[in-house]
Amino acid sequence: MSEIDPYVELRRQKEAARERFASDSVGATMTLVKDEGVYRHLAFRFPKSSWEWCEILTWPGALILRGGLGCWSFTRTEDMFDLFRPSSPDEGVDPVYWAEKLVPGSGAEVMKYDAERAEAYVREAVEAAVKAYDHVSAEEAEEWLSSDWSGADFSTEADLMRSLGRFEALVDAHRPTSTFGRGDYQEFSFPVHEWDLRRYNDWFLLACEMLPWAVGQYDAAVLVPVG
Repeated sequence: MSEIDPYVELRRQKEAARERFASDSVGATMTLVKDEGVYRHLAFRFPKSSWEWCEILTWPGALILRGGLGCWSFTRTEDMFDLFRPSSPDEGVDPVYWAEKLVPGSGAEVMKYDAERAEAYVREAVEAAVKAYDHVSAEEAEEWLSSDWSGADFSTEADLMRSLGRFEALVDAHRPTSTFGRGDYQEFSFPVHEWDLRRYNDWFLLACEMLPWAVGQYDAAVLVPVG
């Protein structure tokens, strides 16, 4: 069982997105370009951020966020602001649920391959292999992974799979000759099917921070207190 926990990493990512948006939104402004029921067009400027601007457009059952944060199109309810309007002060940003409400093909990738996590999985598996296979030493394993001639590369999923295949072949090529022909010998293979190699796109998480904030700005501007 891997000790790598994608949910712990997601919490760290969410915290980083929250801190960044708090900084980026200082001095932000909102302009109501259109406000006719659920037909809305809100334009925002963020003078302190690198992404500078974005806008939100809504119509029945649809919301589009476009601009410096990318382009994200959601569908869920008649008034899409309800999706991002917290029902209680304790209700937080929910990128997992909100990602399910994206229109397929509407924007950038929500999840992307994480080379650092892939390498962490690889090293965890190699450590287990060193313990399980007497003919593989920690020094040899490190050389097969990190030496100039090893060709190990985890920068893309294709590179990862090529590197894993090369390592598996080296492990089996160095096995004792006494194991050849033995039915009980287990060839080494990486448990790739158990690995979660994708992480949330940082831009999507930043968009998830921006949307409830934008709805709050809108509500503060247009809602008239009762009484």
